[in-house]
Amino acid sequence: MQAGERKTLADLGLSERLEVRVECDLHGTDFSAFGLQGGKLADDRYMVFYNQPRSPEGAITLRPPGEFTFELQALPPAVDEVYLTATHDESPLSNAGRLNVSFGAHTFDVKPHLKAEKAVMLLRLYRHSGGWRLAAVAQGFNGGLAALVGHFGGEVAETANEPLPAASAPPVTSPVNLRKERQRVILEKAEREQPGLVSLIKTASISLEKRGLSEAQYRVKLILDISASMQREYQNGAVQKLAERALALAARLDDDGEVEVYLFGVKAHRKGALSLGNVSGFVNRMGVELEGGTHYNPVMTMLREDVRREGFDIPTLVLFITDGGTSNRDAVVRQMIEASREPIFWKFMGIDQAAGKGGFLGGLMQRAAADSFGFLEKLDDLQGRMVDNADFFSVPASIDLPDNQLFDSLVNELDSWQRDARRAGILR
Repeated sequence: MQAGERKTLADLGLSERLEVRVECDLHGTDFSAFGLQGGKLADDRYMVFYNQPRSPEGAITLRPPGEFTFELQALPPAVDEVYLTATHDESPLSNAGRLNVSFGAHTFDVKPHLKAEKAVMLLRLYRHSGGWRLAAVAQGFNGGLAALVGHFGGEVAETANEPLPAASAPPVTSPVNLRKERQRVILEKAEREQPGLVSLIKTASISLEKRGLSEAQYRVKLILDISASMQREYQNGAVQKLAERALALAARLDDDGEVEVYLFGVKAHRKGALSLGNVSGFVNRMGVELEGGTHYNPVMTMLREDVRREGFDIPTLVLFITDGGTSNRDAVVRQMIEASREPIFWKFMGIDQAAGKGGFLGGLMQRAAADSFGFLEKLDDLQGRMVDNADFFSVPASIDLPDNQLFDSLVNELDSWQRDARRAGILR
């Protein structure tokens, strides 16, 4: 079959007892089936995946990794379509060497139709004129599972969808909260692959809950200073620890559980996504080459361009880590004023290299830090913005702040910005 093609099961020589096999060589790909009512997942028992491999009456079953059996005649009448999907936590599915769906004597090659999608609808089974049809879909979403769920009903965590009629199906459970389900899956993955991050994720959760942000959803971006004065922080592992804490925060805020990483010195650099699968040794693998300057403006421009391409449907939290001031401060001020109309909150963390140092050199470093951090404080209190879109705090160069204090500082004022941004129409 080809993408977009639709046929009755009879035309394909298939019965309403249908065996479907998905083959994909990209490790970590998950396969799911969604039984929908009017385009919405009204009952979480009809989301069949590796943690729930069977619908209530057994009409949909999964034998991991990707063998599905559909007993379509056994589905309650209110389930009028079923989507077979593939998702990946970290990588676009186009990175797979193959992604094929086989049913009967037919095969659908999905890979040629993919670009940057991390969630893809493979097949659609749907009722039509008293029978069932099959459609080859090959459409997806760069945003992963969250965007997929939005397609299946819009409101991921809040909507109270209508349950399946009592006469058609067993009594239903409470409406599905796929965002919480996704967070649970991320936490389980951390327990399997990065157990050292589990306590960090739970500590980050507490800081968010204290701010009333337990249901908040943000893309998380990490911007790291690579000026020469940061050499010790890269060598002693302090930057790696910061990256791990940024990832722990993203595990609660971002449905993909990933952090896009940027570097800046004189120039700006994209370094890809930090995830549970690659966090160990991530900073060392970046191969950082320190640069002889500190320029905020290029990396801020790069990040804002990326956010525009991704879309403003989900706000962005930027963790901006630096130990110094910037050249061309007027350009940075303009950036912050312009960005105040965008759903981006900038968290500036200053690393104080002068902390605890005495003598003449220490005095020079303290004066430099005061000047640099004075500018960051200015950005925090900048006039002329639509809303206050930034916060600043500093830490000693050792960056050995207790985790709970660090997370509290990283989410400080995020709640007030969210409230003001909604009032101003920046957030929906």
